[in-house]
Amino acid sequence: MLNDVIENYLDSVEEREFDAPFIALLRAMGYWDIHFLHGSFEFGKDSIAKGNSEGSTAQFAFQTKAGDINLGAWSECRGQIDMLRTDSLAHPAFDEKLPRKAVFVTTGRLIGGAALAAQSYRDHLVQQSEIGFLTWDKQNLIEFISSHPGVCLASVTGGAFLALIGHIEQNKVSEREIENYSREWSSSDRDLNQISLETAIIAQRLRSANCLDLSAMTALMLLRAVWLRTHGVEPPAEVALVAADTGRQLFRHYAWRIFEECGEGMLKPLEFLRNHGSLAAHVTYPISCLRIVEILGLLYLLDSPQDAERKNVLGDFLVDFLNSNPGVSRPVSDRWAVSLIPAVLTCAQRGGTQAVRELLMRVAKWVADRYDSDGLGLSGPECGPDEEVDRLLGAPFEFIKLDRRAESYIATVVLDLAAILQLGDVFDLARNDFLAVGLFPSVIEAPDSEAQYILQSNDLAFTANMEYEESWPADAGWKVAPHHQRAKTDYYLQRIGRHWDHLALSSVLRDRHFPETCRHFLPVTPE
Repeated sequence: MLNDVIENYLDSVEEREFDAPFIALLRAMGYWDIHFLHGSFEFGKDSIAKGNSEGSTAQFAFQTKAGDINLGAWSECRGQIDMLRTDSLAHPAFDEKLPRKAVFVTTGRLIGGAALAAQSYRDHLVQQSEIGFLTWDKQNLIEFISSHPGVCLASVTGGAFLALIGHIEQNKVSEREIENYSREWSSSDRDLNQISLETAIIAQRLRSANCLDLSAMTALMLLRAVWLRTHGVEPPAEVALVAADTGRQLFRHYAWRIFEECGEGMLKPLEFLRNHGSLAAHVTYPISCLRIVEILGLLYLLDSPQDAERKNVLGDFLVDFLNSNPGVSRPVSDRWAVSLIPAVLTCAQRGGTQAVRELLMRVAKWVADRYDSDGLGLSGPECGPDEEVDRLLGAPFEFIKLDRRAESYIATVVLDLAAILQLGDVFDLARNDFLAVGLFPSVIEAPDSEAQYILQSNDLAFTANMEYEESWPADAGWKVAPHHQRAKTDYYLQRIGRHWDHLALSSVLRDRHFPETCRHFLPVTPE
């Protein structure tokens, strides 16, 4: 059954979607000095690596393709194979003095006349005493992933993995189920490369099930597992950096896919709203809005400035989306509070202070209205969908039996973002609104230990009603609450320069954020 899952994965994986998992596969199989080269200057090589061949070290060069290769496609690939065999332009780590191994990789098969053409070309190279090439096709990849001693998913994945894949195929999976499953990655004694491959398979199956957002979130869960397992190791181990970079690359791939599906129609609220159906729109529309700005905000903060034009288009769309869609300012529960953080930080980097000011004021009003009069409040970050809906819509109905909930993590996020950005007018307005309705900003603080990566620990400090200043003090800088005074600047991920990974951790946990990490992404850090 596992082989069927792997075969389905290979049958539908896209070429660039396979890049990060292939690097993880090479590492799990014992290759080293691996470099991904795909781009304008790859010279026919998607990746290079060193590995053992016939008892000695060889320089490997790989070209990867997705899907079956017919005769026409083979003719195009042959030129790239020749570059694999003969061209030494690649990367400073490419050692042309070592014996060279050229490997043509396809997630499908050579079909039609392509198989005969490849064999004929291989025979010709032997006759000419030239460097040949290897072909890894789908069957080879299935065997590597399921049975190779360094990977061997068949020996380490159990019924839980297959059950999760089954739920994905049946469109019955939820983010909570995936997050719960991913906790095993943190406690497992499996190699991080194995877990990276498993993550890639899960994310790709989610993409095939039209759950791109869950694909992106699954990649972030890999990041959580990597840093929980290797917390405190300085300098960080290479295997941890590679696995974390795999998570980043997977997230980047799926987040850009999400952006590619965003269109001008999403900037027209009524048109976007109609896509959610009239009955469920009160819940699904704001959730969709917040998930989009969360993922696109994280993508903007992650992506390098090398592709400045593409990044600018992304940033412009995100700001326009924030300004045009009221759903962004109507989180249905505390679970969606963290969605605001990367969106607001992106907007701040784009110089959109006024847009941020207006957004936070709208969120503050929305939250206060949910707690005013007989309002039940909004559910906590750990709540399920049923309670989210009951608290959001159930106050007028006598059959909804829920006590008023006074705590609000959304209020904390609003006040903290206003403080971090030093928007004193927003802070004053929001604080007054929250005080007026008897709302308690709740805060979870984590030490620099494994506790920061998990949902439940005795080391976590929960404050049900954080005592913020009642009004913005002109000389206070940004620290206007006790947890601001205690905010750490030396968390492990901060020390090793992985601030983005630390920021992304909030998107997995949903119940906390790290103020100094957020401040790292400001265009100019206020003093």
